Amino acid sequence: MPILKHNKYEIINVYHIYQKLTAFCLLTSLLLLISTKTFADNTYTVYFYNPETNINNFASLKIEFDKYLSSYGSFQFQPFSDRKSFEKYIVGRSDGVFLMSSWHFRQLKRKFPIDMEAKLVGVSEGKPTHEKILTAKGNIININLLKGKIIASSGNEEYTKNVLIQMLGEEKKAIVNSMRILTVPKDIDALMAVGYGMADSALTTERSLAKLAAINPKQYRFLRPLAKSEEILLPIVAAPKQSDENIKWLLTIIEKMETLDAGKTKLKMLGVDGWKKVEESERILLE
Repeated sequence: MPILKHNKYEIINVYHIYQKLTAFCLLTSLLLLISTKTFADNTYTVYFYNPETNINNFASLKIEFDKYLSSYGSFQFQPFSDRKSFEKYIVGRSDGVFLMSSWHFRQLKRKFPIDMEAKLVGVSEGKPTHEKILTAKGNIININLLKGKIIASSGNEEYTKNVLIQMLGEEKKAIVNSMRILTVPKDIDALMAVGYGMADSALTTERSLAKLAAINPKQYRFLRPLAKSEEILLPIVAAPKQSDENIKWLLTIIEKMETLDAGKTKLKMLGVDGWKKVEESERILLE
């Protein structure tokens, strides 16, 4: 009997210890879950949308940039395929930076009371700007002959028509609205589309025209320039005006991409060679 009584107390003590260990394990698990959630909530994001480029593989773009950014910390890349979703999602956010066309940034500032400013601008062939040129088949000698015609562009319809109205003036708005936009993957493809008879005109950069002149001088001579835009800033990276250290670090990572081979590969996917800080003189082009 005494032995049984002793064993009974031991069992009770073991049971109490088990209860305490169970409670400790539950508390530890809860704290782990909380810390994991906090880490996830502290992920900073590069939000991307650019109507100037026709990117058709967003999954690949996200995978490549996620891999690159995450090597520096809790950073990720989130591309958007349509403007409305992008705008709805980013307004009021302060957990990342926003990579977009300079044209869209101007539109966004006029549409919403956004608390962000341009920090970086893309660079291509040493310049942060480019010009858009409208070219057409040789037999189209003026803008009026483009009424109802097909215009090839690497930008989406909204962007292309907006740029054309800015280039040609409001008095040509009816003609621009009658145009049909053929969206192609790359700028050079728009020029090729005219040469192959798939389009009557093309809206491209002056650099693409120079490239066509080098690789296909015969097709280049076939084109007639009709209009040219003013200087347009390349894509920009904007950030909340009140940025914490994580956002500043993310901006530094983006700015230094061109110094690494892995970064250069990713930049090609965006159509730029690198980034530089936005100067005060360039901010005029964003007003």
